[in-house]
This record gives sequence, C-alpha cells and structure tokens, in this order.
Amino acid sequence: MARKSRVHREWAQKAESTPRYLAGLYSRLSDEDGDDTEQNSIGNQQKIGLAFLEEHKEIQLVDTYSDNGYTGMNYNRPGYGRMFEDLQKGRINCVIIKDISRLGRHFVLTSELVERIFPEMGIRLISINDEYDSLDKNAEAKTLTLPLRMVMNDYYVKDISRKIRSSIAAKMQEGEFLPSSGSIPYGYLRDPENNTFAVDPEASVIVQRIFKMRASGMKFNAIAKKLNQEEIPCPGRLRYLRGMTINKNYESAIWIRGTIRKITNNPTYIGNRIHGKVKRDRVGMEKTRRAPEEWQVIEKAHPPIVTQELYAEVQKVNQEELELLGSYEKRADAGVDYRKLFHGKVICGDCKSDMVAAKNCARPNAKTPSSIFYDCKKYRYSNHTNCRSHYIRQETLMKAVTDLLNQQIKLCVDVERMVQKIQIMPETVTSQKAASNSCASIRVKRCNLEARIERLLVDLTERLITKDEYLYMKERYEKELEELLEKEAEAEKSAKELNVVVNTVEKWIGVIKQYQEIPVIDRKLIDILIDHIEVFEDRHIKIILNYADPYRPMLDYLEKRGVMLYAG
Repeated sequence: MARKSRVHREWAQKAESTPRYLAGLYSRLSDEDGDDTEQNSIGNQQKIGLAFLEEHKEIQLVDTYSDNGYTGMNYNRPGYGRMFEDLQKGRINCVIIKDISRLGRHFVLTSELVERIFPEMGIRLISINDEYDSLDKNAEAKTLTLPLRMVMNDYYVKDISRKIRSSIAAKMQEGEFLPSSGSIPYGYLRDPENNTFAVDPEASVIVQRIFKMRASGMKFNAIAKKLNQEEIPCPGRLRYLRGMTINKNYESAIWIRGTIRKITNNPTYIGNRIHGKVKRDRVGMEKTRRAPEEWQVIEKAHPPIVTQELYAEVQKVNQEELELLGSYEKRADAGVDYRKLFHGKVICGDCKSDMVAAKNCARPNAKTPSSIFYDCKKYRYSNHTNCRSHYIRQETLMKAVTDLLNQQIKLCVDVERMVQKIQIMPETVTSQKAASNSCASIRVKRCNLEARIERLLVDLTERLITKDEYLYMKERYEKELEELLEKEAEAEKSAKELNVVVNTVEKWIGVIKQYQEIPVIDRKLIDILIDHIEVFEDRHIKIILNYADPYRPMLDYLEKRGVMLYAG
C-alpha cells in the first residue's frame, strides 16, 4: 500500500477539522434610501463578493440573492426572504455581504439579526468592507463598532427619506409629480414630457359612459355587469393586454362593483390631481389612508374627462344611495362567520376565478340567522353570462375541511411510526454512513487538489516548471476541482437528504398534533395545510393540500436507494 505524503496527511486532517461553509452572497440596492447606484450596483456588490470568495476556498458559493429597488428599512424583500428560507432549510450556513447596510438599515432589526438570530442558527456572517467575520476570534471586539455603523445607516436612510419626501411634496404642490404608469388612474396615460396626465382615447370614452350610466341612477353592480356583458376590458385587464403588467391574475380580470364605485368617486376625472391619500409619517412605518381634508389637491392639473356638472350629479346619486342604505333596518347577523378563515382560499373549479362570499340576509327579528354563501366571481359580475354559480354555503366548506383534518389525524399516527422506522432501518443507516464517508473522501481529494494548485505557483516561482507548464497544469487542476466541487455538493445534499425529508414530514406531523390537542380551525392552520379549495358546479369540493401526501417524501427517499419498506 502506497505511503501517504506528509502534505496529504496534513490536508486530510485540515479537511476533517475545518467545517465546510456553504455561502449565500446577498446584494441590495435602493435609490429611495439614497444608495450610490454606481458604487453599490448589484453587479458591483457581487464582484466584491466573488473576489472575496476567490481568496477563501474553504467557502463554497451555493447561491446569490439580490433585491433591486428595496429600501434597507423594508425587511419584506423577495431576495432576502428566499435567502432566509435557505438558511432555515440548511441549504446555506454562511451569509456574505459587501457591508452591513446591504443587510438592512434599521438599527434594531439588523442588530437582532447579527447579535442574536444568526448566532443562534449557527450562521456565519461576513461583511467584507466592515472587515467583520463572525467566525473570527476577534469578532466580538469588532461587533462593538458595528452598532455604531448600524445607527449611522439608520440615521442616513431616515435623513435621505426626509429629503426625498420634502422634494416630492414640493413637486406635488406645483403639480409636477407624476406617479408610475401603474398608478395612473384608468382613462389617463402618463405624459412625462409635459409632466402631466394625457387623456387615453380608448379608456376615457368608457369613463364618460360610466359617469352617464351612474347619473341616470344605475346601480354599481348593474354597470359592472353591463360592461362585462359587452366584453369591455376592466382597468387591470387593459393594462395586461397593453403589456403594462405581466401579472397573470389580470389576464381574465373583470369589472366589479368596487371598481365602478372608485371611478365615480374620483375627482381626478374633472382635472384635479390628488396626492397623499395613503402615506407614511416616517420611514419604516406602515402607510395609512388619510382623511380627505389631508389630501393635496391641485386643481386643473390635467385635461378633464367629465364635466364639473356631470361629476356633481353623480356625487349626488352616490350620496342619496348612501343615505338610503343607512335608513334600512339592520338585517339579522349570520350565526357563524367563516369568511376570514376562507378568504382567498376558495376558487371556482371550472374557470379558476375566486369564489366570493355574500350574505343571504334574514329579515329583522327573524328566528333563523342570515347565512353566508360563496359563488363564482366571474358568474356574479358577468350578468350570469360567464361560467356557472357554483353556489355553496360556508357550513358545507367547513364540514369538508373538518372531515379532511380528522382523516389527517388518523394518518398522522401511521406516518410518525413510518418516520421512526425508516430512521433506524439498517439500509438507511448504511446509506447515510456511505453518504457521509463519500463527503469526507471527496473533501480530502478536493483539499489535496487545492494544495497542488497552490504548489504550482511555488514551482513556477522557483522555476521548477515553465509558464506554459504552469498554465496547462493549472487549467487541468481547476477543471478537476470544479468537478470535485460539484460532486462534493451532490454528496453533501445526499447526506442531508434524510434530515430534509424528516423535517418536512415532522412539520406536517406537528401541525396535525397541534390541531388534535386543540381541535380549533383557525386561519394559521388553514394557511399551513391548505393551498386552496376548488368548488365545482355539482357542489363537489376538492381540497388541494400543501402536504398532499405525507408518505410521498419518505417513499421517494427509499425508492431512490432501492429500499423496500416492509409492514409491521
């Protein structure tokens, strides 16, 4: 048997003792909080991160995450959220950022991440420009300066935000501020050259017609049904057809009562520009709707679509209807109301539109309460010309969900037993051991190869090899290294696969057990277990679960290893 060299033994020992870090490179850019778009561009941040990784071969880049156009005070960013999911799943255990402000600019929330959440999760954090590495033995000393940087970041973004808001407010006052195209009211187009709204020749005709129908006394629902019957695109669908949005939800959108009501109450159509209906008091706070007296109104800011007289006539009709509704005697409430539970979860099984809730109102002082039902949104707002009603009562939906959960409880016992059995099966133990050994073996080979690559440069410097030999061997070794890194990532994935499968199934088991102990169906339970509920014309209900088959992940795992699970 060949004797291993001292260098090989040292690298093998180093590979065993040094943890392998799987990194996510995170970048963020925001014009809103004053980021330098050239220096802090997503591409520039990633270049800095990749250059750092070139010098730290012990860290393997698994994925890159970025958020372009998101302020550091907002932690509900898609790229950040995807990264955090991967941290929780164990796909990555290291986060690399250009500087701490890329992670976030909110002092309290960023401090919480750096000083508590990441350490508790065992996550390594590297902030390149701050020269901070949580793995460094001097990291604790450097964390003393990080809070100061975070405070400055927090103050910086708030100061910039104040200046931007002041600038926008001044532009609003002068009638020079134009929102994005998606925020321009239906009937108008964005005209940035003249800094105003331009009348949309196609949609403005529909706006005028809506106002005239309303002035004649037509109800909002009747106007919506009329427009749908004539297949006139609603605002959302018109934007989709024009390519102004790619959101598939608008592909089959239709007119609804709320859209008509909103149009007929909007003073934009008499030439007034309205700002400040919804705004936040300061950066980091949620936007809130403001009272009409707080709005900024710039009169004659753009061409009107309807006359002052027609607008006033419509407002009179709207007010009379409100007063009439207020004079009605209150109908009996529903005995139970599950609308919050099922909101956004019930769809038409045929046309896939939302099923919308409504109330069959019992008369005042009736012995029976009012009832709540669902029917197809497209059917309701198309003057009953599209799809079918699919009428179904909320109690029927609740019974179907309850029956399903009771079935899941019975299933839970068998699945839990199966998980425990698979974890101790000799085939599983052998497979996990083999995967772990494979990881260690590939890791040693990779470290040896990295040592040879480093040695090449020494040999070139000492003139033991020529430049051509160096370039040839370096290219060959780097190709081998790339292949080894792929094999190592695959082996690590295989070694972790059982844990991932078990964690997925145990999450489902935990939810079912929680419901078993306290059999109350709440919105949280619905969100975790149910993706959506489909209702068909024959009242047939199909519940699509997030965990459609809790057995499947375990069976797939065994099938990949050719293992048969025997009963008993």
